[in-house]
Amino acid sequence: MSSAQLDSIDKKILLALQGDFDESPEPYVLIAEQVGLSESEVLGRIRSMLENGVIRRLGAMIRHMEAGIEFNGMVVWRVPPERIDEVGPLLAAFPEVTHCYRRPRFGKLGGTLFTMVHSSSEEGCLEIVRRMSEKADVREYEILFSERELKKVSMTYFNDVE
Repeated sequence: MSSAQLDSIDKKILLALQGDFDESPEPYVLIAEQVGLSESEVLGRIRSMLENGVIRRLGAMIRHMEAGIEFNGMVVWRVPPERIDEVGPLLAAFPEVTHCYRRPRFGKLGGTLFTMVHSSSEEGCLEIVRRMSEKADVREYEILFSERELKKVSMTYFNDVE
């Protein structure tokens, strides 16, 4: 499916997806109401766009500091390559982790696995990272604490739909 094959309903769905979601527990119901379809039809179209490469992924941005979560630490873990597939899911499963990525070597330790950890205090963040380290049996890591939150903006693909 190329962008030329998108109908006006698909474009309206993409227009809704590229912006901020309301605080509703059912954001796809709201999109369905906007485009005149059922929630299951909207989800089906989104699934189809994902399967056909129109959408590569859906992601959420949380404005952590606005939400009162003031201590955010990017933890750079030095994990041997043969353990990445084991350790990544272990660390990602912690409820305080919002991001977990494999990346090229970085930092003093040459870390290859990155997790973003959130807590209401620096001590809390350090305790979470200690528990993560124990569970994954990874002792080499460094924590980069956020100093401020930068402006977060979603990509814009459509401004309006004909």
